[in-house]
Amino acid sequence: MNNMKYTLMNKNRAVLDFLYDMETHRVVKILETHALPYAPPDIFDIKGKATRANLDAWWQRRAIPASRAQIQQLMRELNIDSTLALAEKNFGLSLSDRYWINDANNPQQWDDINFFDNDFTDDLGFLTLGQDSSTDNPNLMSPNSTVGGDLSKKWTIIDGVRMLVKSGTGFTNQEVYNEVIATMLHHRLLNADDFVPYALHQESRRTFCACPNMLNDDEELIPALHIIQNRRKSNSQNDYQFLVECFEHLGLEDVETFLSKMFVCDFILGNFDRHYQNFGVIRNVETLKYTRIAPIFDTGNSLWCNVESLDTARDFEYVAKPFGRGLTPERQMQLLSHFKWFCPEKLEGFTDEAITLLRRNPNMPPARIEKIEGGINRQIDKAVRYIKERK
Repeated sequence: MNNMKYTLMNKNRAVLDFLYDMETHRVVKILETHALPYAPPDIFDIKGKATRANLDAWWQRRAIPASRAQIQQLMRELNIDSTLALAEKNFGLSLSDRYWINDANNPQQWDDINFFDNDFTDDLGFLTLGQDSSTDNPNLMSPNSTVGGDLSKKWTIIDGVRMLVKSGTGFTNQEVYNEVIATMLHHRLLNADDFVPYALHQESRRTFCACPNMLNDDEELIPALHIIQNRRKSNSQNDYQFLVECFEHLGLEDVETFLSKMFVCDFILGNFDRHYQNFGVIRNVETLKYTRIAPIFDTGNSLWCNVESLDTARDFEYVAKPFGRGLTPERQMQLLSHFKWFCPEKLEGFTDEAITLLRRNPNMPPARIEKIEGGINRQIDKAVRYIKERK
């Protein structure tokens, strides 16, 4: 047996002690609990008990997904059997929350190791983003060991700001440009604190998009999935009503207005991937108060970027997420209310602005851009017409 005793920490607070198998990279047993209210919400079962299985599942999700492009090559280069080995080397530290694991035999201090306050190199970031490493002996101390999602991405520091740099997929690299187009739309319709702004970012003659960390001091991001998963939904509720109830139960205000903003913008952009793990809430890790709904982020899977050809009306159809099963975007729109924020005049010129940016993508065929232009205009017309009927 190659077991280690670790303490799950939230900043400077010890949450619980657990036994960990270094060979299988699994949690073996919870040994002792300390400040459980400061634990990640998703380690609790529906009865409110912290379980070994849930703690292990939380830890497994902490690592870079093995399904991400280039990760198998990275593992071979670093001679590791699991991406969890990287998380172990980095104490499980992240830039999305303040959790980490402390070794009982070699204890560390939060102030000395956290990546919010301490600099880190780009070495591991180069590898996780599929770039050529700048050194033969990379420094692996980095928050890039715990960045989730299947798209290649990395944290880097630009002018002192922690920035998340994301790649696109396929030949067109369209997701990168979609994020910036979403920012253009959000700037027009929403308040500045409603969304995370993305901009194009150049590195080594490649085009990425980049955004600043959404968190302020002592904050953590909690995905919506981890808020709803251990609450019981009434048979009389649909998924949307249940989500609203869960968010309002946390003491959050104007929930339906915010959800209306996010899903109307998603409708205009044809976002086909707004799942329960790419929106959520912000909690203060010191007070445990839920302070706000997380600003809108991760809108790259939109504008029909997953469709090879846009030759027919059916090519523009998609299943909306996250509510229900197989909802059309129009049916999902019917779940929404609270449209006082929506000003259709602010959309004048948006399509032209979006298409101008897409034309900067050297990999986008002009015929495809023209079809996307028509798609955006149709989405805007449908959204404006629908909201006018509901106001």
